[in-house]
Amino acid sequence: MAANISDIEIGFENIGELDALLRLLDDPDDSVARAVQSKLAEYGGTVVPHLRLLLENDASVYTRRNCETIIQEFQKNALHELKSMIMTAQENDEDINLEKAVILLSKFGYPETKGLAISARLDEIALDAHHSFIRNTSTNDLTLLMSLNDAFFEQSGFRGAVPDYKPEHSYFHSLMRSHIGIPISLSAVYMLVGERVGIEFHGIGMPLHFVVFHPVLQVFIDVFNFGVFISREDCKHFISKSNFDFNDSMLEKISNYTMIIRMIRNLIYAHSRNQEMWEAEQLQKTLDDILSNR
Repeated sequence: MAANISDIEIGFENIGELDALLRLLDDPDDSVARAVQSKLAEYGGTVVPHLRLLLENDASVYTRRNCETIIQEFQKNALHELKSMIMTAQENDEDINLEKAVILLSKFGYPETKGLAISARLDEIALDAHHSFIRNTSTNDLTLLMSLNDAFFEQSGFRGAVPDYKPEHSYFHSLMRSHIGIPISLSAVYMLVGERVGIEFHGIGMPLHFVVFHPVLQVFIDVFNFGVFISREDCKHFISKSNFDFNDSMLEKISNYTMIIRMIRNLIYAHSRNQEMWEAEQLQKTLDDILSNR
């Protein structure tokens, strides 16, 4: 049985008005369609779950066209904002804000992404780590790191996506709910929580894998594999085993800019593999624009 529009919690004050607007999406008159699209756009990305529900329930050709147009407009706006933020940072010779960047990227995949809710959840995980830390009899850099790992892996249940990498494993909207991600997306969450508890982490963009480095403890951390500590020699062995010629630059800290570029490339691959060519093309165009601005 098809779900009712009111079954989705979205926070609309007048669900009747929304229901009426959604019914008008089936109107073949282009002027009506444009007016409804414009009105629904005012509601913001939180209207998207309703539109997806219509698409899932065998929508008519007019409803399908209008729903897809509205959703894609939200998606393009998110990429435009992300691109503008990155280009502004480039022009000012500054690194980007990683948290803002991953939230904007998530709004491309899921326009209903709530940035404040994601930031609040990161705060909660950091608080869990703090509570774990103060219960320790010994308080030092290592016990703080272990407290973070307890909050991140044991309490929150973050883990690697195996065997397949899918787009939802990179977008924070879905990742923060499922707690399943690819190496770089999990590392981004880990780094953002670490920043909140006072741990400086460096992102390390190895070929075919991503880890973080703790400069104080001089240890590499494989977030994808439940935070296991690995040595420099372990990293070199992995790189050589993957048929790459090792050089020291492979284990150097990368910028937030480089992280988000790599995340975009991962998503282009993931969407292409899923035959979601519109998404892949939009991301590729955005990436090309960003790289041409360097």
